[in-house]
Amino acid sequence: MKSLNFNHLRYFWAVAHEGSLTRAAEQLNLSQSSLSVQIQKLEHQMGHPLFERVGKRLVLTEAGQISLDYADTVSRPATS
Repeated sequence: MKSLNFNHLRYFWAVAHEGSLTRAAEQLNLSQSSLSVQIQKLEHQMGHPLFERVGKRLVLTEAGQISLDYADTVSRPATS
């Protein structure tokens, strides 16, 4: 696996917390289609789907939940 791109992680985090590509794209000032491509690239790099579509919402898969836990950990400020 290639090293993770911080922007991909940031984009994934936003989609996971918003549950919607459209809302996450608005928050990130990106087009929805551009964000979708970036998430697909991350899923390809990870080798697993990170989301499944349930109605209009995107729901984390098991791999997605593990990835979100990691993203939350690395985005948290270090404490002594």
